[in-house]
Amino acid sequence: MTYRDNDVYFRVDGGYTLINASYTIESFSITPGQDPYRHISQGLVTSSYCSGKLLFRIGRKGSTEVAAWFNDRVPAAKTNFNHPAGYLNFAFLGTLRLTLTGGVFGGGSNTFTFSNIALAQGDSTFSSNWWFGGPDCQDIQNNQLTAPGVNAGGARVSFTFRLGTNGVNTILVTPGQLLDTANWMQGLNNALALNQIMMPGSHDAGMSELHHCAPAIGIGGYTQTQSGSIAQQLADGSRYFDIRVDYDYGELVTYHRAGPAGCNGQALLTVLDQARDFLLAHPTETAILKFSHIRSAWGHDPADIKQRINVLLDNYNNVMYTNNTPNINLATQVTLGTVRGRMILVFDYREYINPATGRFRYLDRTASQAGANLTVYDVYSNTADYDTMKQDQLAKWQTYGGVRDYLFLLSWTLTANNPLKDSNIQTLATLANGNLPGVLYDRIITAQGSKPNIVYLDYINPVVTQSVILYNFPGVWI
Repeated sequence: MTYRDNDVYFRVDGGYTLINASYTIESFSITPGQDPYRHISQGLVTSSYCSGKLLFRIGRKGSTEVAAWFNDRVPAAKTNFNHPAGYLNFAFLGTLRLTLTGGVFGGGSNTFTFSNIALAQGDSTFSSNWWFGGPDCQDIQNNQLTAPGVNAGGARVSFTFRLGTNGVNTILVTPGQLLDTANWMQGLNNALALNQIMMPGSHDAGMSELHHCAPAIGIGGYTQTQSGSIAQQLADGSRYFDIRVDYDYGELVTYHRAGPAGCNGQALLTVLDQARDFLLAHPTETAILKFSHIRSAWGHDPADIKQRINVLLDNYNNVMYTNNTPNINLATQVTLGTVRGRMILVFDYREYINPATGRFRYLDRTASQAGANLTVYDVYSNTADYDTMKQDQLAKWQTYGGVRDYLFLLSWTLTANNPLKDSNIQTLATLANGNLPGVLYDRIITAQGSKPNIVYLDYINPVVTQSVILYNFPGVWI
């Protein structure tokens, strides 16, 4: 027999960079006579470092004996080829570890561990091809599998593994959700106050759909701020929602307008129904809904709108957080354990405020705080220039961030003030959101700075929300 270098490569996509891959052999089968010097043994660890290459020194000779060993341990539907092996040179069952940087980690890194991962090599006509799978994997078609694992903090993750472009010895890895964004608060201590939590927030949260736009053409790109409904934003991990309300065309609606220009968004009834349904299905979570910008222009009656909101809210008493202390400070005196499964409703107006009925007073930190139940430092940069916004928000974070008696909101949004020269909101959000993971890492981990309480975002998505949520958990950064 002849010992050969048997290489399998792991390549990572999705904006991540592989720092190291390692594989620990826990059990194995090799065609008899192909490893006389016992290079392969139980407990052997093979590492790739940044190359992504795992090397195993064994002879190559296919046998049905190895294939039977593999097939007994890994069902055919849980392999990258989705059929039983016929002849294999060797097969391993063990633990795969991948250390990644980039993506949601910015300049940080994390190690992900996948147990019960099978690696095997067989022979095709002109090459030696690699099998990947495991008893816990799930087939998602087109030679793709998902494999469950855990991150360095023990939280569950799921990655996708598929054959590379050469179809022989490259496994492409796509990190999926690195945490369960729909249930991320379940991992937090009940005793945490709201000002000790870092959460994604949705700017102009109702504007995932557009109705009754003026002008009818050309305004959408400068009015729509979200791609997913309130239900989707909640599932993606957002927990603070900017709800701007109007009464228009016979119903309460969210809206985004400057004078007559702009559009209506989701109906308020739909917003509240989706928030209620999500919290009933995810009782470990909470959601803060901030009602503001009640429309008063162009003949719209704010007093009537507020009265209609108040009446509508009576239908949601079973999921509204209430408190019998009129001057309760929601930021410091309310713990997560008491608001799980509840909407926290705050209003930037005085009418109908009564904490005992779930209606709390909101004020911006720059205003007088007398009588407020929740104050939030929320001052946006009002610019379409990313560098200007970044420097402005970092300066405000430095001055107003930290654990205070109010919440600090990092307004990571860009404003298209001039449609004739500024990019649309989605393009601006892509720029801002793409830079956020690196900024958070530099400020919180490298500089050991404070954490913002809310990170305000346009076009919420699971990648950018994870880059915020991860800072609530120990063991993430290595």
